[in-house]
Amino acid sequence: MKSKRELRRELIAVRRAVPPDEVAAKSAAIADTLLESVNWAAIRTLHIYRSVDDWGEVRTGPLIARVRAAWPQIEVTSPTEAKDQPIPTASFDVIVVPVLGFDLDRYRLGLGGGFYDRFLAGQASAAKIGLSYDWAFVAEG
Repeated sequence: MKSKRELRRELIAVRRAVPPDEVAAKSAAIADTLLESVNWAAIRTLHIYRSVDDWGEVRTGPLIARVRAAWPQIEVTSPTEAKDQPIPTASFDVIVVPVLGFDLDRYRLGLGGGFYDRFLAGQASAAKIGLSYDWAFVAEG
């Protein structure tokens, strides 16, 4: 079994190798699925990560714009890239998190900074949704 460090290193390399046009296409498809899967009319507050293009993450900028345009009543919050930012204390209805890797048990592998682990621990009532590419599935846990 690989260590988290080894998995992170491998998945980061794969993610960074995905061509930008493929990232854009897959991000759009993922956004479409998410937008169809949530009852947005019932959501008041949304916390969604701000993707970093250089990291090859599932892009959230267009998704955020679509949510704001279609449901302007939703308060949308996004963190910065700063590693020392405070953990939000407000309660959220939906939290969309970045996913570097995941397994069958829905365990999420992030970049290892622990921000989302700490944040999600205090958000018991929020729906948590991870955005990931299909190739990020890790069979071994």
